[in-house]
Amino acid sequence: MENTKKEYKINKEKCIGCGSCSLTCSEGTEMDTDGKAIVISSAKLEECGGVDVCPYGAIEIDNGEEIDEEEE
Repeated sequence: MENTKKEYKINKEKCIGCGSCSLTCSEGTEMDTDGKAIVISSAKLEECGGVDVCPYGAIEIDNGEEIDEEEE
C-alpha cells in the first residue's frame, strides 16, 4: 500500500481572507499577517477535508511543481 502524503498550499489570488478555513480547521490553517490564510499543517488539513475546507477553492494540492504565475 502506497503512502502518499499530500501537501497543501493556499492560492493567495483565490483567498478572500474570510477565515472560514481557520474556523473549520484551526490546527491546519491560520490567518497570516496579510489577511490571507496559510497552511500550518497539511496533515491536519487532510483530516479536516483538504481542498474542500475552503468554499472559494483557495486550498490546492501542492504537487511540488513550481508554477510561474508572474508571466504575462
